[in-house]
Amino acid sequence: MRGAAAVRAVIFDWDLTLWNSWDIHLRLMQRTALELGVTPPDAGEIAAEFHRPFHPHLLWFFGSAPDAWPELDGIAAVYMSHYHRMAGHRNYLYPGAASLLRMLRRWGIRVGVVSDKLVEFGAAELAQSGLAAMVEAASFKTDARPFKPNPAGLLEILHRLDVAPADALYVGDAPQDVRCAQAAGAQSAAALWAAIDADATLAAAPRYRLHRPHQVMAVITAANGHTAASPWRRHLPWPWQPDADNPADDQDVGVNPADATAPDATGPAGVWQYWPLSTRWRGRSDALALPADVANPVAPLAVRENHT
Repeated sequence: MRGAAAVRAVIFDWDLTLWNSWDIHLRLMQRTALELGVTPPDAGEIAAEFHRPFHPHLLWFFGSAPDAWPELDGIAAVYMSHYHRMAGHRNYLYPGAASLLRMLRRWGIRVGVVSDKLVEFGAAELAQSGLAAMVEAASFKTDARPFKPNPAGLLEILHRLDVAPADALYVGDAPQDVRCAQAAGAQSAAALWAAIDADATLAAAPRYRLHRPHQVMAVITAANGHTAASPWRRHLPWPWQPDADNPADDQDVGVNPADATAPDATGPAGVWQYWPLSTRWRGRSDALALPADVANPVAPLAVRENHT
């Protein structure tokens, strides 16, 4: 990439980047509302307030007022009771996240996590995910650490990894992730595979925009100057030349048979190359569904710097 520094470390946000907290949160908010005897908020309402820190988020929907702090303990206890019941039932990693981290570690790239998720949630989910052995340093939110875009958490992790900010890539789904990387002096990448507000994230001017977790490999391949013979190039799961922002050039040669009756279907049904789960990759829920050409680019591994 033009003027790209080498990448020695990749630091990830957690929620909506490696871990599908959205589906978990929707279920928990519905169950909490039912137990409290209030009308469950819909996905659009939850998405509109998802930017709030966790406790103000709960009060916004379930408190008698957004600042009714004496009510928080009771509300949070209900939410947490349902969280603990369901937390171990499924693994909520996004497809490709585990294989990406294994590849990064295999080729000597340092790996970290910086998240504003409260540590009591994040540490347990990291352990449950199976990624803990691949993450060398993690920072979840505590009272002592400010929220992003303040870069304190990211700078702490880079110090622990002994990596200069300019040699690190921070990957996250939200505008505050991009601004955190910029404030720290790190390279930034927008994780668009589950971003709730992709437009706002891109408006923060990330250096890279990524549609799949494994596109991180393409960033490193380009930034570190790997040749065609290098293991990085040889182990990319798909050809990496197609333009990540051009849905017509993303390995589709037909239509997924499951979608062949869709009004916008084109091409011969049954002749289709696909990325796992791409048959139904339409955003986090039906209520927040994105058009297929935005939410479902099939394995585009080329990566472009985000010049807007």
